[in-house]
Amino acid sequence: MTRYFSLRDFDWLLLTFVLLICGLGVMEIYSATLHTKFVGVHTKQLYWIMGGMVLMFLMSLIDYHALLDKIHWFYIASAVSLVAVLVIGKKYLGARRWVQMPGGQHFQPSEWVKLVLILALAKYFADLHREEA
Repeated sequence: MTRYFSLRDFDWLLLTFVLLICGLGVMEIYSATLHTKFVGVHTKQLYWIMGGMVLMFLMSLIDYHALLDKIHWFYIASAVSLVAVLVIGKKYLGARRWVQMPGGQHFQPSEWVKLVLILALAKYFADLHREEA
């Protein structure tokens, strides 16, 4: 299945609202840290926003139908990652929710599982709709 990509089909209104909300957040960070030792922290937020924009445009190039065809494997991997939290998860602030990766990095499987569940439910309801038609 070939996918045609056009910037004309991009949801520019949604992008505008996201950028407005991000701009509001940067202004709030700026005003909250203006006369403190944290002055200038808002620039770090701008870098995160720019990185997020790049990732958003890269992800928009991926055909989500290819993800939906393999969703059962993602679902199994997400269930395994949640079990890994129970088995080898680290406890922080009274809750066990992080898995320590090699190199000292930490991974929170519940965040990735949210995305997998959205895709799995989309696939389920799309298949259910096809069966009824």
